[in-house]
Amino acid sequence: MFVHRAPVVLPVIKPPISDGAVVTENGMIVAVGPYARLRSLGKTVEYDNSVLLPALVNCHIHLELSQLAELGRQNPHHGDMPVWISELLDARQKTVPDDGRAARLALDDMYTQGVALVADIGNMPGSKEIGQGHPVQVDFYLEMLGFAHRSAVNAMAKMRESLCDCTSHAPYSNHPDLLIAAKQRARSRNRIFSIHVAESQAEIDFLRDGNGLFRSFIEQRGFWDGSFVPPGCGAIDYLDRLGLIDEHTLCVHCVYVSDKEIALLANHHAKVCLCPGSNQFLGVGKAPVEKMIEAGIAPGLGTDSLASNPRLSIWEEMRIMRENYPSVSPAKILAMATINGAQCLGNHEIGCLAPGRRAGIIAVNAKGLKAENAEDFLTSFGHNISVDWVKEAR
Repeated sequence: MFVHRAPVVLPVIKPPISDGAVVTENGMIVAVGPYARLRSLGKTVEYDNSVLLPALVNCHIHLELSQLAELGRQNPHHGDMPVWISELLDARQKTVPDDGRAARLALDDMYTQGVALVADIGNMPGSKEIGQGHPVQVDFYLEMLGFAHRSAVNAMAKMRESLCDCTSHAPYSNHPDLLIAAKQRARSRNRIFSIHVAESQAEIDFLRDGNGLFRSFIEQRGFWDGSFVPPGCGAIDYLDRLGLIDEHTLCVHCVYVSDKEIALLANHHAKVCLCPGSNQFLGVGKAPVEKMIEAGIAPGLGTDSLASNPRLSIWEEMRIMRENYPSVSPAKILAMATINGAQCLGNHEIGCLAPGRRAGIIAVNAKGLKAENAEDFLTSFGHNISVDWVKEAR
């Protein structure tokens, strides 16, 4: 066994420990606590000037869009989602595929930042290969698109033939029959159902009366066939009416959700992934996070893609969360990046430092850091933070 000692150990599910230690054996955590109590259990490995904590989780990313990073480096948008989607689609059409090179570089970068697990959403079945053999665990989901009835039928046939886990893009891009079919497939495979939902006001306007920016966008793209009947409600309420909201549903963004819908999510034990960096870039607004937490929801964090976010950094997402939600404690924000994220993705092996968990442990350089300041420091530093992976032998 190895006793990994550091000035501060941060289990996440318990308060920070001064002069703490994490004991590991064969890639698993055996014990966590004060070094004085655990020192005799194995060979000590010192992490001077560091804080030990669980590896991070990115609940929502589109790795295959990494080669469109130029879009995310342009001037931020101001809430017009259909315009940005049009730019994205046009850029994809004009870009020569790079065989996943940019995506793998993005994944490499996340590993250096201490990310252990990502939920990757892609439109091409071949994108499943991006994470093959990588130290970051990539849970890949093939994303279904099909708003017109015929497009939805074609997408459902594609889904039946696919070996991938599948999910839906959004309420404004999927026919209700496709939404239901994708959720049923996820249930049958015991997988999460991840969906962009309530990301922009334009989405809510479209669901309420079938008009607005998204109606124009769909018509311009030739996908309006008159088969869609506006539900006359918000996005979460709509998905619930279709029977799609349960404990295995991961609602991504959730910027425009009512108090009633927040209660609905909480009552169904649904999961929420916040993407503050992408929301900020696109100018779509801020999710009502305080109300979610008050209702008992434990959100995770995601970066979305380089096409809508200048950086794929969960550290940066935490920093933005601190700026946007000063009333939310650093401890809760750090939990979003670790244990909450793991729970959102149905992973019970990582996310905290506790006996029986996988030894996905990172050491963050933090000279002179006191235990009582650890959560504040880690959630405020941003993407320039210095991270090492804890190994069982050196």
